[in-house]
Amino acid sequence: MPRVAITVPGKNPQPYRFQLDRKKVTIGRSSDNDIIIDCPSVSSLHCTMERVDGGYILRDRHSTNGISLGEDEMAIIDLRNDSQVKVGDVKFEYTLSEEELDKIDDEDFVPHAKTAEEAAEEPEEKAKPKKPKKKAKANVVTTPRQPASPIVPPVLASTNQSSGAMYGIALFVCGVAAFYAGLDHSYSGKQRDLGRKGDFSLLSDIQNGRPPLPSEEEAEEDAE
Repeated sequence: MPRVAITVPGKNPQPYRFQLDRKKVTIGRSSDNDIIIDCPSVSSLHCTMERVDGGYILRDRHSTNGISLGEDEMAIIDLRNDSQVKVGDVKFEYTLSEEELDKIDDEDFVPHAKTAEEAAEEPEEKAKPKKPKKKAKANVVTTPRQPASPIVPPVLASTNQSSGAMYGIALFVCGVAAFYAGLDHSYSGKQRDLGRKGDFSLLSDIQNGRPPLPSEEEAEEDAE
């Protein structure tokens, strides 16, 4: 079974053992951690020891005093039997038996080690957890919404314009007809006053070239 020994300055080492297939071990000062370290330099949740192919890694969890390998402050440490690791100010020893070493040697190990400086330089997008992709909606045929205000088709607009023009022409024709009727009535009245009888009109006289009867004043002037 993998063995971890925690040595707080001024205190005796505290050993911990767990199964090799344990996926994650939490380490910190809080009582709900798997490995509890009673030391002021250790955060409530300081780091986690995680099982990967070929062994374990130690990952810092944004602690105050971090984790270190030798003189280097690290974000992730690839754990080895001879590694000089510290959690805050606490010495962290990690060992495997020969049988366990033989077992993990058969696994393909990919290095995870990363310094704290390298982790700080990573883009924020990589640090943030990816949001789950939304499921694609099934193709559903929907009836398009009707516009709030109905739009008059161009044909109707053109028809309205034509109707307006025809109405204007009709008014003009009616005006001309009324004007002619007034002239004809006035002309007929004067002719009848002069003693003219029968059917006649201004238009027929104009077409036939028939001059109107002379007025009384004109008749007197002709007689003189």
